[in-house]
Amino acid sequence: MTTPHDATPDPLRGLAAAGEAALNAALSRLPATEREAYWASVRRCYNAPYNEAAPKARPAGRPAGPDVRRAG
Repeated sequence: MTTPHDATPDPLRGLAAAGEAALNAALSRLPATEREAYWASVRRCYNAPYNEAAPKARPAGRPAGPDVRRAG
């Protein structure tokens, strides 16, 4: 089995292309909007640690977290 430590750039490109083809085949059953939503979430997850988004301002009067109080 090839590991990233023994692979040269050409085989790595081949492995990446094969992986992308397998993902696209699996996602082909989904409508285009759901496929785009999947890839958007992947991009967001992979970029999150590197491209921190500016924090969004909270609307006035709303609590900072979920309301966990029980009624009664």
